[in-house]
Amino acid sequence: MAVITDVFEMILIDDDGDVIGKTTLQDSSIEVQVQANDVVGGRGGEVIGVLHSNRTTTINYNDISFDFEWVAKQFGQDVVTHAGIAYHMPKWYLAQDIGGATKITVEKTPATNHEMKIYKEDGQRVTGFSVSGNEVDFTSATPAVAIGESLEVKTYIYNTPAQTQEFFIDNKVFAKGVKAVLETLEVDESTETATHKIQYEFYKAIPDGNFTINTASERTAQAMGSSLRVIKPRTSTVVGIVKRIPIA
Repeated sequence: MAVITDVFEMILIDDDGDVIGKTTLQDSSIEVQVQANDVVGGRGGEVIGVLHSNRTTTINYNDISFDFEWVAKQFGQDVVTHAGIAYHMPKWYLAQDIGGATKITVEKTPATNHEMKIYKEDGQRVTGFSVSGNEVDFTSATPAVAIGESLEVKTYIYNTPAQTQEFFIDNKVFAKGVKAVLETLEVDESTETATHKIQYEFYKAIPDGNFTINTASERTAQAMGSSLRVIKPRTSTVVGIVKRIPIA
């Protein structure tokens, strides 16, 4: 008896020939649903036939690997790489005597228009400070800041390096179609030996655009779930092919 024992591996090929490979799926499925209507007639309303009208195929998967390029594709966007700006997350600092002035040294060099926001422990917002390089000077700050005082820099804008990747989220742009190829193994149950590769090739599948990116306070890998809908080509009713390939 043959059984399917392994999760799919998957490659996605877009119209430009770019390929995204997925070999870290936690689970995956190909769900086929057929729309059918019963033909009812005769005494007692017996079912005397079934009329099939449509078949839909959906590829579902959860991937433990985070792929920035694939996230962009699901938004219908391409990743671009260039220097830019970003917001720094909140962090506490201790005011120190640096060169005879009350200062803190932040991690990133703030941008020219840094929009820095600083607060004391009691919630008072500090204004009137000056920024030079990575140093923030509180000589003229209001309210006054004392050496040894704790300050929370809630955010500021800093310049990112030229290797920074980004894409836009445009609510009028949606994911484009890809060719989806999924492969698993057929295993002989008695010998536990892989005998064939089972490969499903779908000529065009479109990400449904629904996905969830989970995070948690515990440092564990979080899977990202998504789905693709297989669609019919304009000139054919054939949406894909299934291959059973012997393993030599």
